[in-house]
Amino acid sequence: MLGPETDGRRPTQGERGPGYPGEPMDKYQVLYQLNPGALGVNLVVEEMETKVKRVIKQVECMDDHQASQALEESTEAMYLRKSLRQSSGSLETVLKTMEEKQIPDAETFGNLLPRMLQIDPSDRITIKDVVHITFVSGSFKSSCISLTLYRETVPASITDMLLEGNVASILDLRRGYIHSSQASVVPRDRALRPWSSERSLPCLPVPAEVMQNFSGWPEVQFRAMKRLLKMPADQLGLPWCPELVEVVVTTMQLHDRVLDIQLCACSLLLHLLGQAMVHHLEAKALCNQAITSAVLRALWSYPEEESLLVLVYSLLAITTTQESESESESVSEELQNAGLLEHILEHLNSSLESRDVCVSGLGLLWALLLDGIIVNKAPLEKVPDLISQVLATYPADGEMAEASCGVFWLLSLLGCIKEQQFEQVVALLLQSIRLCQNRVLLVNNAYRGLASLVEVSELAAFKVVVQEEGSSGLSLVKETYQLHKDDPEVVENVGMLLVHLASYEEILPELVSSSMKALVQEIKERFTSSLELVSYAEKVLLRLEAATSLSPPGRGAAQP
Repeated sequence: MLGPETDGRRPTQGERGPGYPGEPMDKYQVLYQLNPGALGVNLVVEEMETKVKRVIKQVECMDDHQASQALEESTEAMYLRKSLRQSSGSLETVLKTMEEKQIPDAETFGNLLPRMLQIDPSDRITIKDVVHITFVSGSFKSSCISLTLYRETVPASITDMLLEGNVASILDLRRGYIHSSQASVVPRDRALRPWSSERSLPCLPVPAEVMQNFSGWPEVQFRAMKRLLKMPADQLGLPWCPELVEVVVTTMQLHDRVLDIQLCACSLLLHLLGQAMVHHLEAKALCNQAITSAVLRALWSYPEEESLLVLVYSLLAITTTQESESESESVSEELQNAGLLEHILEHLNSSLESRDVCVSGLGLLWALLLDGIIVNKAPLEKVPDLISQVLATYPADGEMAEASCGVFWLLSLLGCIKEQQFEQVVALLLQSIRLCQNRVLLVNNAYRGLASLVEVSELAAFKVVVQEEGSSGLSLVKETYQLHKDDPEVVENVGMLLVHLASYEEILPELVSSSMKALVQEIKERFTSSLELVSYAEKVLLRLEAATSLSPPGRGAAQP
């Protein structure tokens, strides 16, 4: 039995204090029963003579061990409750332990527990307030669309009928449903969507109209978005329907605690943006700060949810690269300040076994580096080693290699690759070209990255021309040219690499012995209309001619 509230000390061994097992119950009046505890029932009682209220445990013990166990449980509970009554800060140790053990929603528990753990029932927080704090004001989140408060769900059959109907029938059914007994507990202002009827968005497919008019029901929103994902492009108003995007983004904001909604909404946004990009719409058509904010909020709400993480990374990569130049810089800077760069690197390291996370993470990293504005370069020093681990894990994955080469190129331009990493990065770029000569984007970015590194490092230049695995980088250059000689962009990047290689005296003999002069001469003759390519070719030819007519070259690098 638990002792009175006025005595905060523990009974010493042998002391017979209030609440000692075996004390007669005839001097107490049972007020009501609390939730049962181990080995017995918790009762709130009042001593008839003194009117002092106590919480006791009524137990039936089979032996001394059970009696001791029951007393220990009661004693611990008593002193916790007493300490809470004496000081609101008494729970700090418990809450700190919860945080250290990473108990979910510890902050919300810290808000609720002091108000729930009151001896006098009249002092305790009401169930209504608990629900409000937990699910409305608090940070509790649900992964299930079936979690609905203050109302019953809309039956799936009704939802399907709405999704098949027209505007008039939808509105009629909605009015009837809100006033029906099933939804009578829902305040009308809570059920209505945030759009007013005077501002109904035009040209929307039926499921999107259902989403507008049933915005308070996540199960309806979920089924409607799944229906939209299955609809053909012409019925969605594609290639671009900003009204539909607005509906989806607003749904994400309204139901940010429902993971199913966030997943489905991100999938739908990715589909819509993908269609717009296929049709080459102007960048401003895709510029929508609301999209970026909504998906970023979803990411922070569920930072470890892998399926959502992949979708959000992909969406942010699109929105960041499709902004206008000035807007892109501000968005990239905003995302970096929000900690997105560190988030990507953390998950490239921790989710190495997840191919989708690695591919989407590298894609978003490339998008953030593209504008050249880096808030903090320090985290980027880890990237070459991380990419090396990724490529070692997926050695035959062309898409992974393509994303990696793009990041390597931008890192080299930003000066974020250390000198001791040059050889490793050059080797990875050459390996990626050998793996995927048919991927034009990979080839372009890889040669850009090689040229950037060779420009600043003779060590990188030697790594390109040295014989490895039966062939050198110069042999690879010839293969690339033969495969892509009709693509001026690829040839230009090859020419840029050759210019920087030819700037080193020690490299010139390798270029001469590899018969690079004939290749460069062909480039000059085939691309007479490209001033850049002609300039590259002439510089390399001058260096090669000088190397063959002069005495053996000395050490050091000469400028082209």
